[in-house]
Amino acid sequence: MKNIFNKLSNFLNEIAPPQGQYSWFDRLRISIGVGVTILAIAFLNHLWGDMTQDENMVTAVFGVSALCIFLFPDSKFFSPLVLIEANLLASCIAFICVYIFPSVSIGITVSIIGTIAGMYLLGCIHPPAVFLSMFIVMAGTNSYDFALHPVLADSLVLALVSFSDKALIKHSSG
Repeated sequence: MKNIFNKLSNFLNEIAPPQGQYSWFDRLRISIGVGVTILAIAFLNHLWGDMTQDENMVTAVFGVSALCIFLFPDSKFFSPLVLIEANLLASCIAFICVYIFPSVSIGITVSIIGTIAGMYLLGCIHPPAVFLSMFIVMAGTNSYDFALHPVLADSLVLALVSFSDKALIKHSSG
């Protein structure tokens, strides 16, 4: 039994991709950066004050975006303009799906396909935007004001964070 467990463990270690090696500075930069970003987004949303519990789910999407900004600072998927374009596109497609499709399952499917196709056409691939579209359809949000807040407002915070993180990395490396 022990031999089988060892073989399985070795097999899983061989097929698992290696995790990136991060310095202590990078670990702190990523951890604190994501935490402060989510705090800023939550504070901004609290000041605005009109989001329902279902609509607060989109904060999770912005949290994933924040983590990716800090983990992959050189990726074009998480550059400031791409963040804004992709999130606005995803929200608009989701609103259309909420209006057109009475079934949430069909709305989610069409919003995912539409968001991915739209991001390819516009050249603004941002993977978390697909989940933003899905969450908006799940929440049944049908107000275009939602595209301004929280989507645009939170995307602007993410864009500012992306610029700041790139500047911090550039400053610390030389």
